Amino acid sequence: MPTKGLEYFSGWGNNIRAPGKMQRVTSIESARQALEQISDGRGALPVGAFRSYGDSALNSGGTLLDATGLKSIDINPDTKIATLGSGVTIAELERAALKHNLFPPVVPGTGFVTMGGAVAADIHGKSHHKTGSFSRSVRSMTVLLSDGSVQKYSNADDEFWATVGGLGLTGLVLELEVLLREIKSNAVDVSEQRVSNLSQMLEVLSAADQDYEHTVAWIDLSGNYVGRGVVSLGNYGERSVKGEATSSGGMLSVPSTGANLINPATVRAFNEMWFRKPLKEGPVALGKYMHPLDGVQNWNRIYGSAGFLQYQFVIEEGQEALFEKLFAGLRQLKAASFLGVLKKFGPGSQGYLSFPKPGWTLTLDYSVTVKGLERFLHDFDEELASAGGRIYLIKDSRLSPSLVPIMYPDLIRWQSVREKMDPLHLWQSDQARRLQLC
Repeated sequence: MPTKGLEYFSGWGNNIRAPGKMQRVTSIESARQALEQISDGRGALPVGAFRSYGDSALNSGGTLLDATGLKSIDINPDTKIATLGSGVTIAELERAALKHNLFPPVVPGTGFVTMGGAVAADIHGKSHHKTGSFSRSVRSMTVLLSDGSVQKYSNADDEFWATVGGLGLTGLVLELEVLLREIKSNAVDVSEQRVSNLSQMLEVLSAADQDYEHTVAWIDLSGNYVGRGVVSLGNYGERSVKGEATSSGGMLSVPSTGANLINPATVRAFNEMWFRKPLKEGPVALGKYMHPLDGVQNWNRIYGSAGFLQYQFVIEEGQEALFEKLFAGLRQLKAASFLGVLKKFGPGSQGYLSFPKPGWTLTLDYSVTVKGLERFLHDFDEELASAGGRIYLIKDSRLSPSLVPIMYPDLIRWQSVREKMDPLHLWQSDQARRLQLC
């Protein structure tokens, strides 16, 4: 049972649960009032839709400031700038922007991420090689600091780059200005092709980056673990299609049974079906292409009550041999992933803790019940760090704190700017304590 006055929360991975006190924020005044009521040493943490996977949005015994009530949307079609409350979701922005034939230049795999979460994670999408991460489209942000003051930062300020990718640990983002891009329709012209192995997949993705704005591949990590899969390429379309253009949550929903439906047999069967399914060719609604998993509500429940971890990392070009080591280890463990996503990144941002950097990024989902997985990933983390790679912190729930300064060499600079922004050490999270970030 939770401590008196507290309730339990978890991230999207459902693998960690932590007690906290939730306070809803709907204005600057209510946010300031919430800060004044914090009297314990566990501090506060801004939160949104709880779409981070591990413990980034958890603050055991402390306060969670729910910013999803900050829902203002104002779009200037002439300047293409959207002024947004931090509780606005990607999907809500997409729907509002499409009325003006505009669209966010960077969107992640789900439309349910809030603007505050997008800043805290410096999210990226299928277009990273062309558009960079989310921070490139942000013109300014207004942040509530721990002393109750409100500051506006632009990309000329160190505080801006400490907040971008800063995991909510510099302040509560109240509002931000995002530069949108023009589009001609509500669709993406998609072209898909099957590849038989990893080498072919890397070759196709590398060649496609010049001609396609959106490039990504689903990779089959089951069976023989050779890296076969389906490459998906897309450009914004010229003509519209019928149906919902943005995420709406879908009609299907996974029930809460507590049972783990993921095992090597079910994953291999699913992956075989996914590899053989008809390839897409032609216009696809924006929402279906950008946010494919949003068509199934509560899909995270398929891993049962124990939950799952999402493991996303990036390696530099020339380090592709690490993929083979990873695949060999996973094959030995019989650790099968039905959601393997491979993408090539372009240049990174100036965010001190921003994840993307030039190279290859791979995302995997695994049940936490896989025997030997934690030990294997720990060893792989070491090799990854030695090779100049890094883990995406917003999805992490298990990284060793000793590897963070190696993976993120600007950590000390981030800590220095954060100290100026939060000398009271108010902003805290379970992840920050686990990784010794602050």
